[in-house]
Amino acid sequence: MPTAAARSLRLFYLTNFAVLGIYLPYFNLFLEDIGFSGAQIGLVSALMPLSTLIMPAVGGAVADRLGQRRAIILMSTALATAAFAALLQARAFGSVAAVVALFALLRAPALPLVEATAVELAAGGGPPYGRMRAWGSMAFIVAALAGGPLLAGRGDAFAVPLILGLLVLNTASAIRLPADAPRPAGPPPAGTMRRILMAPGTLLFLAAGALSQAAHGPYYVFYSIHLEKAGYTATSIGLLWGWAVACEVLVMVQMARVLARVPASLVMIGSLLIAALRWWICSTSVSPAAMIAAQAMHAATYAAFHVAAVTHTHRLFGGPLGASGQGIYGAATYGLGNVLGMVLSGWLLETIPLPRLFGWAAWVAIAGAVLLAGALLGRPRPGPRI
Repeated sequence: MPTAAARSLRLFYLTNFAVLGIYLPYFNLFLEDIGFSGAQIGLVSALMPLSTLIMPAVGGAVADRLGQRRAIILMSTALATAAFAALLQARAFGSVAAVVALFALLRAPALPLVEATAVELAAGGGPPYGRMRAWGSMAFIVAALAGGPLLAGRGDAFAVPLILGLLVLNTASAIRLPADAPRPAGPPPAGTMRRILMAPGTLLFLAAGALSQAAHGPYYVFYSIHLEKAGYTATSIGLLWGWAVACEVLVMVQMARVLARVPASLVMIGSLLIAALRWWICSTSVSPAAMIAAQAMHAATYAAFHVAAVTHTHRLFGGPLGASGQGIYGAATYGLGNVLGMVLSGWLLETIPLPRLFGWAAWVAIAGAVLLAGALLGRPRPGPRI
C-alpha cells in the first residue's frame, strides 16, 4: 500500500507542477502580449496567491473534520480546470482577472491536502517527502524547457491551451490518489488549534514564511519579462527556469538526510540568507553567468526552505490537524506572502526600474531570516524522518 500510495502522489505532483512549469514562466508573457500594464500583470499574478489566503485553510479544516481529502482534491482540480477554459476567449482585463480569480479559488485547496498526505506517508515509513515532491519539480523542468520552443513557434497565446491540457491531466491524476485513512470525524479537542498558534515561535515562523515568498514576488511576476527586455529568447528563458528547478530537485532528494542532521529552523534561516544574495545578484546584473548562478540558488531559496518548512509544520500540527496545519502554512506563505510580493512589485514598477525590485526583495529575505532566528525559541521537539 505505501508503494502504491507514493506512486499516486508522485503522479499528482508531476501533473500539478507541469501546469506551473508553463504558467509561471509564460503566462505573464501572454498577459503582456495582449496589452496589460505592469500593474495589471502584478494584480492578475497576485490572484492565485490571494486565493490561498483563505481556501487552503478552509479546505484543510473541512478535510480534517470529514476525513474526505481525496474527494475535496478531485472536486478542486476538476472545477479549476473547467474555470480556466474560459481564458480561451477572455482578453479584456476585467474578464481575464475574473476567470483567473475563480480558477485560483477553486484550485487552492488541493495541493496542501496532498502535502499533508505525503508528509504523513513519509512519517509512517514511506518514501521521504522530498523524494516524492521532487517529481513535481522534474515535471516543472520539462514543461518549462518545452514551453519555450512551443511558444516561440506558436506565439505567447498558446500558453493558455497548453496549460488547459495539463490541468486535464492533473484532474485525472487526482482520481488515483490513496483512499482516506480512517480517522474520527468531528473537530479536534477544543482549544488545540489556538494553543498551537499561540505557542512561542509559531507566529514568527508563519510570518517568516510569508516574507520568504514576498521576496520571490519580483521573480515570479517579472523575471521572465526582465530577461526578455535584456535580450533573452523564450528558449533561453525556459532554460534558465529549468536550470533553477534542476538544482531544486537535487536538493529535495537529499533533504531527509540534511534534516536528520540540521534543525529545520537553521535550514530555513540559511535559505533566506542565500535568497538575499540571489536577489542582490539579480538587481546588479543580467549576464548569463550571473543568471546561471542566481538560478542555481533556487535550490536553497525554494527547495530547502520548502521541505524544511513543511517538515516544521507537520511537527507543529500533525495528527488530527495535519491538513489544517498545511493549509495554514500555505495561507501564510503562498497566500499572504505571494500577494504582498506580487502586488507590491507591480505597484513599485510604476515608479522604480525593474532591477531595483530585486534589491528590495533582498532586504525582505533578510527580514525573514531575523524573524526565524526569533522563532528558534519555539522550536518543536524532534519528529519522525520525512
